[in-house]
Amino acid sequence: MATHRAVESTNDGVTSVILSDGEGAEAEIVPSLGNACWRFDCHGPVLEKVDRAAFLARPTSCGIPLLFPFPNRIRNGRFRFDGEEFTVDPPRHGFVRDRAWSVERLWTSHEDGAAVRSVFDAADHPDLLSQWPSAFRLAATYRLRGSSLSLAFEIENAGSRPFPYGFGIHPYFERPKRGAIRVPASQRWVLDETLPTGERAGVDGGYDLRSGADVNAVQLDDILTGLDVDATGEVRCTLDDDAGWRTTVRFLRDAFPHVVVYTPPSPRTAICVEPNTCPTDAFNLSSRGIDANVLVLGAGESARFDVHIERSRTS
Repeated sequence: MATHRAVESTNDGVTSVILSDGEGAEAEIVPSLGNACWRFDCHGPVLEKVDRAAFLARPTSCGIPLLFPFPNRIRNGRFRFDGEEFTVDPPRHGFVRDRAWSVERLWTSHEDGAAVRSVFDAADHPDLLSQWPSAFRLAATYRLRGSSLSLAFEIENAGSRPFPYGFGIHPYFERPKRGAIRVPASQRWVLDETLPTGERAGVDGGYDLRSGADVNAVQLDDILTGLDVDATGEVRCTLDDDAGWRTTVRFLRDAFPHVVVYTPPSPRTAICVEPNTCPTDAFNLSSRGIDANVLVLGAGESARFDVHIERSRTS
């Protein structure tokens, strides 16, 4: 029987939370650096293999950065909402991926395995309150049970005004030397200098990952959509290696209707599959009358999003 553990460990002055299933699967989360999971090992590295010094030097460029209250970029760092213009700095990937979170609880149980819950409260960061229409809280719970790492996110509008938002995660998976990536998307957002024009097109050529594409042939930094679901109503994106292991990222399409696929340039050994609630620059697209799935919570309202990352045998 697996013996799950959830413990804190401090090295080089940085405290991590280590979740273990007692049978070889282990995840390491760093609450003080954006609450990112920077290491997940299960029958080999699931995330890009990065040494601790490299992670500490650039914590937002590896592991699983959390992108909130907007993923990717906002054009020129400006958008309008409810008749008011807002300026954000930095205009990329939100406010929470490089700031300290507070650990609320560590625990183990038969149902949850090894788990940690941490919270980011915008009220603790006065510089953020002037950049967004309303204050917010974001809670993240990581659960490691067997070969599955589950991520649950709870978003709360902590202010008195409507709260617009987008959300995504940015996993840097280890790209196998030989293998295939599958994303069941039939459309893509047309980009101009990496920003969506508002048009969508069908996938063709190197954009079509529906039947599985050679990981070494994929060169993308694109937003895919038109996602197919399985019999359970979930989207399943997979990354297979030639040793018979599969990494699956699964989530509800209603929660995450878009997936960014990004292949960092050499010498990186990563490939990114990023569930997003909205495309890049969604707030400005919405202002132009384009449906970009900008989500809005009223005062006191909340929402939840779940992503599961799993390892399994294919042979």
